[in-house]
Amino acid sequence: MPKTFLYASAPSEDEAIPPTGGDGPKGPAYDHRDKVRILVIGRSTAVNRVISEMSHLGFSDTVEWSKPLPTDRDRESMRVLTRYVFADS
Repeated sequence: MPKTFLYASAPSEDEAIPPTGGDGPKGPAYDHRDKVRILVIGRSTAVNRVISEMSHLGFSDTVEWSKPLPTDRDRESMRVLTRYVFADS
């Protein structure tokens, strides 16, 4: 993974987090991070292949990606990866 893309391990949006009244987790470990979302859009087989290749490269695990979400196009879906990166303060 490139050194310019350092991220802290954070719970996924699907994991149970107590409500904080805001747009995501709060606390000292979360104060200096930005949320970034990466989208992969295309036919389901192509999307899954890209995600699998990213996993083999060590960029992400396949379980970190959302379930397939339909788009307005026929036979097309998208999956989302949410990462938290350190802010540039």
